[in-house]
Amino acid sequence: MINLLPNETKKQLRAARTNTILIKYIITVLIAAAFLGLAFFVSYYIMNDSKITAENAITNVTASDTSYSPITTESNNFISNLSSAKSILGQQISYSTIIEKLLNALPAGVVLESPFSISNDTIKSPITFKAYAKASNNETTLKTNLQATSVFSGYSLQSIGNNPDTSSNYPYLITFSITIDGATR
Repeated sequence: MINLLPNETKKQLRAARTNTILIKYIITVLIAAAFLGLAFFVSYYIMNDSKITAENAITNVTASDTSYSPITTESNNFISNLSSAKSILGQQISYSTIIEKLLNALPAGVVLESPFSISNDTIKSPITFKAYAKASNNETTLKTNLQATSVFSGYSLQSIGNNPDTSSNYPYLITFSITIDGATR
């Protein structure tokens, strides 16, 4: 095919075709921009609606918070009772701990005379004990052990002498007093 059109007309036709393509691109971009704008608007509307719904829910929970007040009062009373129980248990004296510490403080070769009594009246006051020993130097070990124990204080040696029971394996009688400071659980 032979093109007999003048050069100026050819240029105008090419420019018209380019303009048509550009107009299609512009229309496509405008439609895409409108779609994005609409998407942003819809997203903003949904997010704002969710925010208002959440704020209303928080307001309703705060307003209906009075329905939890009996449970709150009950839990506060329970916490108060637990602190009272902790305080009481903290002041409780464990007699078995006192006896255990006393017996652990006895060195080898020393035994206590059987009857001794520990009660609330004897706590924080001096108690006199009689112990029988195989050697006279067991008294210094006994004193050191009792003073090293946190349960006892105020060790005082009252006497050390011969055991009146000569048939015993423990020839020495040690009489001492200690103050029981108490032992908690």
